[in-house]
Amino acid sequence: MKFRTLGATAIAALLVAIAAPAPMSFAQNGQAAAPAPITKQIVGSLNDARTAVIAKDWATATAKLADAAKGAKTPADNNAINRLKVAMAVENKDAKLQLEAMNALMTSPGALTPEETKQYKGALAKVYLDLGDQPGSLKAYRAYVDEFGGTADNFIGIANDSSKANDFATAVTYAEKAIAASTTPAPESWYRLYMRSLQSSGQEEKYYTVMEGVVAKFPKEEYWRILLGRSQKEPKFANNMYLDLYRALQESGAKLTPQERSKAADEALRRGLPGEALALLESANARGEVTSEIDKKNLATARSQSASDRAALAKDTKDALAKGSASDLALTGEAQLSYGDNAKAVEVLKAALAKGISDPAELALTKLHLGIAQYRAGDKAGAKATWAEVKSDDGAGSLAHNWSIIVDANA
Repeated sequence: MKFRTLGATAIAALLVAIAAPAPMSFAQNGQAAAPAPITKQIVGSLNDARTAVIAKDWATATAKLADAAKGAKTPADNNAINRLKVAMAVENKDAKLQLEAMNALMTSPGALTPEETKQYKGALAKVYLDLGDQPGSLKAYRAYVDEFGGTADNFIGIANDSSKANDFATAVTYAEKAIAASTTPAPESWYRLYMRSLQSSGQEEKYYTVMEGVVAKFPKEEYWRILLGRSQKEPKFANNMYLDLYRALQESGAKLTPQERSKAADEALRRGLPGEALALLESANARGEVTSEIDKKNLATARSQSASDRAALAKDTKDALAKGSASDLALTGEAQLSYGDNAKAVEVLKAALAKGISDPAELALTKLHLGIAQYRAGDKAGAKATWAEVKSDDGAGSLAHNWSIIVDANA
């Protein structure tokens, strides 16, 4: 653990002055010149020990402190001895002795002032670290910050150290505190630590919720892929949802891989959308990226079908609106969407819903497509209201939710 100073800097610099009592003097009649809480018999040993500590004569200091300990009778005696032990241990880099003496003082009522107590507690993390006890160091550091307060940097340091120690629940707590306490926008690395800790602690739902906020601040393809890929974890996710998954990926700004593009084009043709398949493959072909036999075949099919398909779409749409079933209207509306006639797609898809769609999966998909058409037609509020109605567990509900996040991020 990287030690963070806090009160430890002061204790390291000032401990000799704090810990060593001033030399004691007595009147000639043997009475104390002023009331003294320290037993008279050990004053000489304490003064000798103090002188030895200042001279860095550790052997003499140790011997004189041992002499004083033999004659100690009161808590004040022990406190004076332990203060000198702390001073010597700091100077002599004896972490074991320092810890023992500090703990003795911190548990002795009235031995330390409130400010000294704060300094001592601030120094504990460094002492434990010097002893090679990293868990103890982190625990002491956390205790200090919890009691006396800390900065965003203090909190994220604890979160990072806790994560390294596989204490992910604690890492989550302090990453949250760090982000909340930051006086400037928290860096992406803090959010990454937060999300890793959430995932490692099994808080999957919260992990995705936090990422939804993160992707708005840092709209990276990596985050979009994680969020949209969640749809595939839906209990009833089916292959026919991949085209919509890839549509959302493209809307987020992600670039489809050759495999994704190929699968999307194949699904578009299967759903009777040659224009969309052509849009997916034509530009890729111009870049020399259409190399597989299935892509070449699909490109040829899309080219041969798209012109006639688009020419017939106006009549098909008129017929569907006049006498088509809800399913016919839903398919026609998606076709209008694929060619970019968003206003007509909205009209037809709304007509499909008005007729009534009994199949829950088909209903969810139609609403997903209606939201896309509304958004592309410029009705963002309407699109978000439509997507909010999609609650299915086949991928459409998750994609609808993420479409709302995408449009907000792109605002």
